[in-house]
Amino acid sequence: MESISDEIRLKLLRQYGNFPIAYSTAFQPGLRYFGDEQGFLAYKKVGRTAFVLADPIADRSRHESLIDAFVAEHGDVVFCQASRNTAEILSSRSFFVNEFGCETIVDLETFSFAGPQRRSYRTASNRMISRGYQVREMSAGEFSPADLKAVSEGWKSTKVTKNRDLRFLARPVALADEPGVRKFFLLNSDGSPEGFAVFDPVYENGRATGYLSATRRWLPGSDPLAAYFIVRTAVETFQAEGVSSFHLGLSPFHRIEDKDFEKNWLARRGFRFLYTNYLSNRFFYPWQNLAKHKASFGGEERQTYYAFNTLPSLPRLLKLIWACRLI
Repeated sequence: MESISDEIRLKLLRQYGNFPIAYSTAFQPGLRYFGDEQGFLAYKKVGRTAFVLADPIADRSRHESLIDAFVAEHGDVVFCQASRNTAEILSSRSFFVNEFGCETIVDLETFSFAGPQRRSYRTASNRMISRGYQVREMSAGEFSPADLKAVSEGWKSTKVTKNRDLRFLARPVALADEPGVRKFFLLNSDGSPEGFAVFDPVYENGRATGYLSATRRWLPGSDPLAAYFIVRTAVETFQAEGVSSFHLGLSPFHRIEDKDFEKNWLARRGFRFLYTNYLSNRFFYPWQNLAKHKASFGGEERQTYYAFNTLPSLPRLLKLIWACRLI
């Protein structure tokens, strides 16, 4: 049940990978897989607890049987960033289900960089172009690995989590080409890379209909608006191709209300504390600033869920933090 080749996972991803972190679910290093050639779950073990990432990658008719088989085998199970459909299945199996935060989806058919809210993107383009910069979609293989690593490490050095890449809920950056993944590079006037952005595909029936903004990195000395220039170029490229959606990913713990399922009170308090506490936002992760930035795109906010079946809840919350390498 756990030997699923890259080829099978890629085939299933292209057919059923219709949620933002489907690519991460299928190809993030360090994950294990449960299923067969018809579908699978991706998970990570921390002690005796199996943490499942998002939803099954399979036809909707097979989700319940995959989930039931996985729970029967592993017992102590936690689902993270799951969809509403998966949350309903788990709730009917007596899981506690807490809201986990919103994913933001932008409709590219109606989205525009016009207007006062997105002035920074226009300013960025004008300023960077006037200074001889350009953004190009290219193969990572066209650059020296050392140059790309310097960009990545330089960006990390400015972050609270400077000594490590986040994992599990966030896919670690790959400084190489990957099937279906789009990479856009910020080039200075000498043609050297000063930044890049990675966009993971979101599929519908074999076709990439959307892209997730998975990673953006730039050298610390670059123009503060460099990321805006990269994102605008990528989004307008996707629009020109007829891509329907642009995914900004998860805003953890944003807009959680916990009105629909049997929640765990300690998990709810923990999530609310992380989101609202000043020290948590300053030294742990900028939860509120992240949510504010994504809200500026004016997209649809779709709630995700955290579900588990074994008490006490606190050890599982601590294990999740460990799985994500936040500590």
